[in-house]
Amino acid sequence: MHLAAVGMLETYEIWHRHGEKVGAPPPPIVQDEPEPDDFVHNMLNDIFPIFEQAEDDDMSMGDDTSEMGDAMENQGANVHRLQADTYEGLLAEANREFFPGCDQHSALTAMIKLMHCKVDNHWSNKSFTTLMETLYAFCPKPNNIPKSFDEAKKMLKKLGLGYEKIDVCQNDCVLFYKGNATKVKCPECGADRYKPSPSSEDGKKGKNIPHKVLRYFPLKPRLERLFMSRHIATEMRWHKRKRADQNGVMRHPADSIAWKEFDKMYPDFAMDPRNVRLGLATDGFTPFGNLNPPYSMWPVMVFPYNLPPWMCMKKPYTFLTLLIPGPTAPGKDLDVFLRPLIDELKELWETGVRTYDKSTDSVFDMKAAVLWTVNDFPAYGNLSGWSTKGYLAWPVCNADACSYKLRRKIGYLATRRWLRKNHPWRKQKELFNNEEEKRSAPKHLSDEDILRQVNTLRPSKPGKHKDNPDLKRKRMESELNWTKKSIFFELEY
Repeated sequence: MHLAAVGMLETYEIWHRHGEKVGAPPPPIVQDEPEPDDFVHNMLNDIFPIFEQAEDDDMSMGDDTSEMGDAMENQGANVHRLQADTYEGLLAEANREFFPGCDQHSALTAMIKLMHCKVDNHWSNKSFTTLMETLYAFCPKPNNIPKSFDEAKKMLKKLGLGYEKIDVCQNDCVLFYKGNATKVKCPECGADRYKPSPSSEDGKKGKNIPHKVLRYFPLKPRLERLFMSRHIATEMRWHKRKRADQNGVMRHPADSIAWKEFDKMYPDFAMDPRNVRLGLATDGFTPFGNLNPPYSMWPVMVFPYNLPPWMCMKKPYTFLTLLIPGPTAPGKDLDVFLRPLIDELKELWETGVRTYDKSTDSVFDMKAAVLWTVNDFPAYGNLSGWSTKGYLAWPVCNADACSYKLRRKIGYLATRRWLRKNHPWRKQKELFNNEEEKRSAPKHLSDEDILRQVNTLRPSKPGKHKDNPDLKRKRMESELNWTKKSIFFELEY
């Protein structure tokens, strides 16, 4: 087949013993041109694998819809009419010409590529709308070119690339979420949810604009996507199937003591290697440069540790889940913004989500758990609830910290406590603080000790409004450096 399609190399020396005729022209080179939108159809089949199989079953079984339903039930697929309509709509977009005569690119393909260019080159929404209007005017009519950025977003929204907007109290007290979704005033401080809206010339009230909006990118659909691609679904079991034990050498988080202890504590979770182990990272940054006053925004990232080390920390597998708005850092009120993510993590732990695994052509209940958080020291204080300021700032020492005031700073000068009793450095005075170190290392606290401490804390009321009594509340001596019981303690593990 290769010889018939491509022919022999031009540098091939003609041998008459093979039966060739001298001077005979080489066979014509025939190359099959790929379908222009193959990658879009493959993407749709990855997103909706059940429908791809259902179409094959439908063609093989004719009009016998009951047999098709039985086949889909045997696969464990719960096909909803709404999803079917979405798939059919996207398939129609993938087969529709961008403009008359453009047989190389469909409307869906063109929008994906243009949106990719917008992101890579940091185009504004206004410039993208101008481009759409120009293309619509220049291309032959009738065409299928969206006339604005909003229309292009509606076309791509069906691919599952959207996010949820959740209004937030301007004082960071609560989210207008679930039970508070219909309220127009904060139930804690009474602040207005929306900015004052000026009336238009005809007397009609303008659109309600919230003071602060949290962007939430649901985690479950993106974890499901990892199993919709055959190759990535196979790599999601790498930590169990392909990882080789290096006799104490850690090259992947699965080699760590924490991972192995977690598997012992929850054997049902560890039984299926497809259950996802997650890491979570957050920190603040200033997106608008050095403004005065500065604006601080906090993204919350989640990444799956099931993948091999050359994949798990790469950009395509790092998921933005929360985009916490400013202008000020959330501080100890970070838990207010983490509520949607924690609710989803609790659901992923307790019940899981029905997921299609393309590598095995099967459906399973995928569960997930956060094993680690990755952050700098100030962000650690916001996540854990242990203040990273003051004389007890160092969390390892807990209540047994040895700190000293050095003018305007607090120093921790007792690191020699961790040395063995007869170590010569313990007796050296001139290199340290002119004292011998005779104290032993701090006691290592167990998880029961930590839980006992946080369970005795007084309830902390979030919010930055001036009437909040907890805003400047002094901690009791028994509370040590705890400012709150972290929302992560709601997770069973």
